[in-house]
Amino acid sequence: MTGKRGRQLLPGQSSRVHVYDVETRTSRLVFSSDRVLVEAPNVRDDGTLVLNGDGDLWLLTPPAAGSDTVLDETALVRVPMPGIDEINNDHVLDPGDDSVVVSARDGELYRVPLPEGGSAARITDTAAVLPVVRKYYLHGIAPDGSTLAAIVGERTPDGVWTTDVALVDAVSGDTTFLTRDPHPDDGSAITPDGATVLFNTERFTPGTAQLASLRLGADGAAGDGGAGGPVQITADDRVNWFPHLSPDGAHLLYLSYEPGVQGHPADHRVELRLLPGVLARGARIAVVPETLVALDGGQGTVNVPPWSPDSRWFAYCDYSVS
Repeated sequence: MTGKRGRQLLPGQSSRVHVYDVETRTSRLVFSSDRVLVEAPNVRDDGTLVLNGDGDLWLLTPPAAGSDTVLDETALVRVPMPGIDEINNDHVLDPGDDSVVVSARDGELYRVPLPEGGSAARITDTAAVLPVVRKYYLHGIAPDGSTLAAIVGERTPDGVWTTDVALVDAVSGDTTFLTRDPHPDDGSAITPDGATVLFNTERFTPGTAQLASLRLGADGAAGDGGAGGPVQITADDRVNWFPHLSPDGAHLLYLSYEPGVQGHPADHRVELRLLPGVLARGARIAVVPETLVALDGGQGTVNVPPWSPDSRWFAYCDYSVS
């Protein structure tokens, strides 16, 4: 491993990666380490996982289905990223599968070649908005790769911090805000049809994040959302984060905390829950979320799109303590 950067394991804690088969409703452990904490899996076209850990980016090839092999940190393959000192756990694969866009600790977005790595191309320019301090947190990408869905955090000179949903041109870094208000937003993603942005927000219930959808207009900007703005998807007393629609649009996966939890902290008892994908398109149906897995996790479990391209399975992380 590369040294003590980024989030680290607690004493007695393990970092584990699982793959979950949606058809059989079964989970399989594929990786476990008590040395390096990995987070936020993406899935490449060939099934290889892309994760972050120790401030770096890693590739992990899970054992084939039916195998009971559990890999450790020796199976991680580092992706060189010259020009980037350290990344966080917000990274998204380009649709062409030949690069990944990462969020760096310096607040910028960069594109990195895959699988061999190489010099990173900076997309954004936070210096252009100084004295406002801006940071980009990437969670989604349009199906044609032209647009990124990001949360933009900004701190004004008088110390006010806001988080808003924005679309970012994947080449120029030009940023178009879809929300611009004091409500905390996070986890923005573009649906596979490119028509809707999903995110979690506290605008409906202050202090409690719920999932929301926002329809985009023909020009790619926010449309009327079907009701003048974001439409609420979840409406319970739990704290719901990181909506991820499967590539086929059938399933809406998300992370759910117990009531009263603030933000999306690490090392909590959480659930991975599933809803029908039609809710992401504005359908109004009464449905009870299905809990797929209860686990020790939170931050790092499914911060970014974790689905396989064929929508048959997804990957997630947990952090058990012995």
